[in-house]
Formats: sequence, structure tokens, C-alpha cells
Amino acid sequence: MKLNAYGIEIDLPRGWDGRIFRRPGADATLHAANFPLPAADGDFGSGATAQMPHGGALLVIKEYRAGSRLVPGTGLFVSRSIPLPLGAGHFHPRSLQVGRPGQAGFQHFFTAAGRPFCIYAVVKTPSTAATIASGAHGQVEQLSHLASSLRFHRQS
Repeated sequence: MKLNAYGIEIDLPRGWDGRIFRRPGADATLHAANFPLPAADGDFGSGATAQMPHGGALLVIKEYRAGSRLVPGTGLFVSRSIPLPLGAGHFHPRSLQVGRPGQAGFQHFFTAAGRPFCIYAVVKTPSTAATIASGAHGQVEQLSHLASSLRFHRQS
């Protein structure tokens, strides 16, 4: 299924849940997961990660508001792409917005179509903290494939 809104496009595999939304006064956010997403959630999916099952994978794309102090293509947003393919080594428990047992996260800031974004992804395995990322190869591969289907368009 293709999701397309606010200049963000993604192809969701069968069985994935997703939405692209925009809160009042904010920019676009995409949530996609291989489990049912909660009806309402924080920008970085804190509700989704709280109910994430073992084997779960969550992808978030958060757009930031450009301005005099945030210039796309500079500073934190200098990267022009997502580092694909994603590998298990990209994920770590200390990269989580909210630390939860069995979860590991990845985040990367970048600019696409002249717009500043963050990609944030979380996986959950039944492994111990030391082996979370290495036990999540299947989920990381799914997230990498999903992220490769992302397309960004300039907004007027």
C-alpha cells in the first residue's frame, strides 16, 4: 500500500500499519510499523514502542521547521540521505527516545527535497541488551527495505 501526504511517499508492505500526519503548527510526521499503531501517539512513537511486541519494528520520519536557526543542508542536517542499507550495527539501546527492555534504536538527521528530517527506527527482540541489535537482523532488513521506498517532494 502506498502512503502519500505532505510531500512524503512510502510503500508499506502487506501487514504493515502506517500514517502520515501533521499536527497543528507542526510539520509532517510518518509512522510505520509491522504491528498495529495506536490511534494517537507522540511524534517519535512513544506509545507504539510502549506496546511493541517482540519482533516489532517501527519507522518514524519527522520533519523539522526550517528557519533562521535551522537551515536545511547544514549542521545536524548536512547529510543528503538516509544511510542505506541499514544494518544491525546502526541500532543501539542508547539511541532510544524512551529506553525500554529489549529495544534498540537508530536515528539520523538529513535533508531531502530541501526539507530537514530525522529518521528514527526501533526494533524489539527477546534478546539481552548486549545482543539486541544482532538479534534483530530480520527487522532491520525490513526497515532498510521500507526506508529505501521513501520519496520526498518539495513543498510550496
